[in-house]
Formats: sequence, C-alpha cells, structure tokens
Amino acid sequence: MLNLPDLLSPAALIQIAFLFVILYWTLRYLETTVAGGFLRSIGLLSVIGVLAAIWLFEEFELETLSAIFNYFIIFATVSLVIIFQPELRHGLTRLGRSPLARLLRRMGVSPEQEGHTLSGEILKAARRFSRNRVGSLVVIEREVSLQPYIDRAVRLDAQVRAELLDTIFATPTLLHDGAVVVRNDRLEAAGVVLPLTQNPDIPKGYGTRHRAAIGITEEADAVVVITSEETGAISVALNGRLAQQEDIVKTEELLDRLLAGEEVEL
Repeated sequence: MLNLPDLLSPAALIQIAFLFVILYWTLRYLETTVAGGFLRSIGLLSVIGVLAAIWLFEEFELETLSAIFNYFIIFATVSLVIIFQPELRHGLTRLGRSPLARLLRRMGVSPEQEGHTLSGEILKAARRFSRNRVGSLVVIEREVSLQPYIDRAVRLDAQVRAELLDTIFATPTLLHDGAVVVRNDRLEAAGVVLPLTQNPDIPKGYGTRHRAAIGITEEADAVVVITSEETGAISVALNGRLAQQEDIVKTEELLDRLLAGEEVEL
C-alpha cells in the first residue's frame, strides 16, 4: 500500500512526471485527429479505470487478478497499436518535422522544393485553371489529420508542382473529379472524396466542389484552394467559410500566413 512519503520520494516524483508528460503529449496529439474528441474521452476513462484497478489489486492483495490484468494490458496495448496504426504513423511523421523545416516554411521555402514555394505552385496552377475554366480542389492539411480521407484515395507522395496539378485536374483521368491533399509540403493523395457541407445558409449557386471545400474545413483546420469550372473564379475556404479571391498576390500572402501557423479570418 502506498503512503504519502512513498509518493513524495524522488523516484515516485520522477515516474509521475514522466507519465504526466506522456499523457499530456498524447492528448495534444489526439487534438490533431479527426476523431480526437472521441479518442480523448475513451482514453481518459481507460486511464482512470486502469489506475483504479491497480489500486484495488494492491490494496486487497489480489495477486491472481493482478497477474491476469497485466496480461490484459499487454494484449490491449498491442491491439491499440494495430487498430490505430495510421494515426501512429502520422504521429511519427509529425515528430519528424524539424525546427529548421518550420523556419524554412515560414520563410516561404520548403526544403523539398527549393525555388518553388508551396503557395506559389498551387496558385500558379490555379491561374492556369482559371483561364481555361478547369475545376480544381486542393486541400492543404494543417494540424488536424486528414488521414481517414487519404486512406480512401490514391496515394502519390510527390512534390507539389503546378505541372503535376495540371496533369491531375486538366486531363480526363479518373482523378480529376476528386480533390488532392497536401501534407508537409508534399502532394500526399489524389482522387480524394470529401464530405459535403450541410449548412443550409450556403448559397444555392455553390456546386459540389465548393460544398466539399466548405465541408472539409468544417471538420478540420485545413485550407482549401478552389477554382470554378463554370466561372474560373479562384476561392479559398477556411473554417467553414469560403471567399473568392480577386488579387492573386494577396491570395499568395494569405496562404503563406496560414501555412506559417497564423490565425487568419477570411
């Protein structure tokens, strides 16, 4: 049975601090996932249940149940790793983001695209689409993971170049009707199917492409660049709102600020 002096010992304090840091960063990471709210509630209940079970087993010296419970914890841990493999893989990817990469991104230069900024390449393609009345939908992932949508799409993992976007959207392929997702300055997937907004206040003139752009920004903090097939207009969607862009230079500045982590309202 633990008493107060045991809890205040240096070894106990170090273990408590270590567990607190792990729990804190786990919850912080879950905030960046689409299912974060659900997972956080289940995770907190599980932690409380495990701590309560451990206390009961030690308090009443239930050695047999304690041994069975330890095996169950191992089984549950392995099961969670298998079930949430995509989320864990995305988390490891996020850990690989170096401070230098973030600094270069704030300067508008990606280490993977020297001489080609992400916003510049996207808007270079958007201008071409606008002139030729080509519809396009480019989703830029930020903090909230879009992994569930990527998993159902065609994986690419390529540099974001205007020529590649032109190939996807301006040619009659199986991918040109869907969206593309950009993650970590890379073109992660194409042919992505997005959820449509159910907001009744959306203007009736908005088509499926614009409704999909608004829909994904209602679920995640992504930034979406859209070109209209009917009018050629270039728009940006963010936080469930969509705004048409008239000045391409200001649009590039807006994207640069958003990709640098600034909070900007449309």
